[in-house]
Amino acid sequence: MRKTVIAAFMVLTTSGLGVLAQSSDPITQRQNLMKNNQEQVRALTGMARGQVPFNAATAQAAFQRIAQNAQQIPALFPAGSQQGKTAALPAIWERKADFDAHAAKLEQDAKAVQASITDQASLQAAIQRVGQNCGGCHEPYRRKES
Repeated sequence: MRKTVIAAFMVLTTSGLGVLAQSSDPITQRQNLMKNNQEQVRALTGMARGQVPFNAATAQAAFQRIAQNAQQIPALFPAGSQQGKTAALPAIWERKADFDAHAAKLEQDAKAVQASITDQASLQAAIQRVGQNCGGCHEPYRRKES
C-alpha cells in the first residue's frame, strides 16, 4: 500500500514538473500547467464518481499538485504575454491583482481540502470547493471556445 501511495504521488508530482520545463514561452507553460490541472481534476472526478477506486493519498497528492500549479499561475501571465495563440482575455492584465487573487484562492483552497479527504463524499465536497475557483476565474478571464 505504501509503495502504491508513493508511486501515485511521484506520478502526479512529476507529471506536472516535466510539462512545465519544456518551454520558456509563458503561453505554452501556462497552457501545459492548465492541462496538468485538468488531468488532476479528471483523476479526482474519476474517484469521486466511483470509476476508479477511492484512494485518499492519491486524491491528496492531486490537490497538492493543483496548489503547486496555482502558486505558479501569476508568474505565467507576465505583461506582453497576451499576444499569440491564447484563450487568455485582456482582462487578466487589466485587473492583474484580482486575477492573482483568484490564483491565490485556488492554492489556498486546494491546500485546505487535502486534510479533509477521508472518503468519497468528502472528496466530492473538496472537488466542488476547488472547482468553484476554476469557474470563478475562467468566466471573467478566459475566452470561451467556439
